[in-house]
Amino acid sequence: MKKKTQLDRLTGLPFLNSVYPRIQEELCIRKEIGYIFFDLVDFNELQEKYGIEVCNKLIRNLGKTMAQQRGKLYREDDLVAVGSQSPTRFILFLFSPPRRKLRFATNDLKLITSRILQKMQNIIREKGTRLGISDQIYFHSGFAVVIPDSSLEVDKVIYEAHKEATLRAHLEKVMVNLISNISHELRTPLTCIKGYAETLLEGAMSDEELCRKFLKIINDEAHRLERLINDLLDLSMIDARQVQMRCKESDLVKVLNEIVSVIHPYARKSNITIKAELPGEIPLINADEDRLRQVLINLIDNAIKYSHSGGVVTVRMTTDRKEVAISVIDEGFGIPETEKDRIFERFYRVDQGISEKSGGRGLGLAIAKYIVEAHGGSISVESCLGKGSTFMITMPLDELWNKDEEY
Repeated sequence: MKKKTQLDRLTGLPFLNSVYPRIQEELCIRKEIGYIFFDLVDFNELQEKYGIEVCNKLIRNLGKTMAQQRGKLYREDDLVAVGSQSPTRFILFLFSPPRRKLRFATNDLKLITSRILQKMQNIIREKGTRLGISDQIYFHSGFAVVIPDSSLEVDKVIYEAHKEATLRAHLEKVMVNLISNISHELRTPLTCIKGYAETLLEGAMSDEELCRKFLKIINDEAHRLERLINDLLDLSMIDARQVQMRCKESDLVKVLNEIVSVIHPYARKSNITIKAELPGEIPLINADEDRLRQVLINLIDNAIKYSHSGGVVTVRMTTDRKEVAISVIDEGFGIPETEKDRIFERFYRVDQGISEKSGGRGLGLAIAKYIVEAHGGSISVESCLGKGSTFMITMPLDELWNKDEEY
């Protein structure tokens, strides 16, 4: 007996679990089906703030909007449903590729998703304002192609399609943000180099003092650009798991003493005092010294940049029988509690103004995290806004690592 289609009382659209038989029929006769979803974000919070009746009116209008696109943005035979658990997820099944094509093209699905999303956002803005909703309302959306799989029940096939659509949407968002961030980071030093070079060509070279000043700025910005490109190459190699860990027995006390000695003049120039609290010796650890230097220099350099003039940066090492802990402690600006979980993300910077001034690129901590974890260790942060931050690296003493291991 064929299962009866159940309609949602708010939207008038069928529930997903009641249209499985129809989808199963289509999967039996077609090579693929288009899948598009739209999730209304934070609906429960909206209900608590504006009331169930107001939010239900909003959902009802969204359901009407989806239904009205039949014969416009999708065919009459295609299927629109709402989530089986909640009518805040709208799902569109395309049973035939658009534009009489033989297969579903990514660009076509993306275009349909974009157009429907625009319609829904227009409704949200228009109806939301009339209903007194002042909050910005967002959708999660995504698309995928459903391939028939006789070994899976139809609900599992749709579940896998939803996972793929969600992942695709996330990766696309990450890629857009990445391109935007890279473009911004490259544009800043290039604009500076171009501006000062043009000024020199227009006659400033005749002033020796001014010429030297401008050339120094151009040189500094070129080095900044080079560091950015090197960081991007590092991340690319790490993602491709093509970075080799050239491990050897290393004395971390010696390494840290050398780093503090090298960075001390830079700290003094910034009116920052560096204190090293290191044990006399610890067991040798199998590690890639160059990579660990890169991590430690980045942490100490950040501590100096984000410290107040006259402040103290403490580099402390402690150890027990199982692990060694290296802490870099500053008395600077600190990190807001809401942002601590994000500081190891690529291109994320807590204070844009300070980062721009100091040449920060928001990549150092992401690279540091990869390197430390590649050594079997971990990196964490504790911070109090306005009082400073402590970055801590812990690494195992008894872990054996293969030389030249790729990660």
